Amino acid sequence: SFTEVQANHRPALGFVGRRGFRDYDSMLQFGPRPTNHPWIRQLRFGVRSIIKTGMDNRQLTRAIDITAFRAELHSQETFEVHVLPGYERLERNFEISDGVVLPTGREYTFTRYRFQASTADRRILATRSSVEFGKFFSGDRREVIVNVSVRPRPGVLVNLQSEWNRVDLPEGQFNTRVYRVVADTQFSPWTYLVNNFQFDSVSANIGWQSRLRWIPKPGNDLYLVYTQNWHDDAVLDRFITLERRGAAKFVYTYRY
Repeated sequence: SFTEVQANHRPALGFVGRRGFRDYDSMLQFGPRPTNHPWIRQLRFGVRSIIKTGMDNRQLTRAIDITAFRAELHSQETFEVHVLPGYERLERNFEISDGVVLPTGREYTFTRYRFQASTADRRILATRSSVEFGKFFSGDRREVIVNVSVRPRPGVLVNLQSEWNRVDLPEGQFNTRVYRVVADTQFSPWTYLVNNFQFDSVSANIGWQSRLRWIPKPGNDLYLVYTQNWHDDAVLDRFITLERRGAAKFVYTYRY
């Protein structure tokens, strides 16, 4: 597929944000199902390629995700191995972290490896975790993601998520950490409450969003949303409130 983008691009860690680029995205997968296998329901192999070019069609970014192996068991557990070749060409200085700058004009080719496992969501205690390592720009990067879901009873789901990155470059070293807690509570088929808490070490902010959804009648929805953010102030040595916001939205469907 081909998409020409003029808006801002918000990248994940390691990919440069750009304005005005072309995006080529392609994917090929093969998913055989072993006949009467006692454990394996389906295997999957494939490759996905994302290529970004400038408006002059010169390549800027190439991210390839090769699914070397993926097995889904009859119990709904999955195991995956990915190989991730990458390429970046910098059109300007890229400050990947405070004080860590990759110079303009450089080209980087690197390959990373990811091992991922997940258990069935239907379990009271479930996990979806991964380990990723390999080259990264001019150096190395290690990433560990651990997600744990707890379902103590029907209608209540708590997700505990953490992400840790260690980046070692000749230009500098840094760590990033993200912690998130998402608590979903469904009081009835018509009332639903979600609380989302997140902290990241880059901004040193804690964010909280609480969202209530009430369906008085199918097709009619009322949303109440409250958001508050705190910042870890090094001078005061405590968290201070940055902002508080409340919002409401009502959706009405008229049938005729």
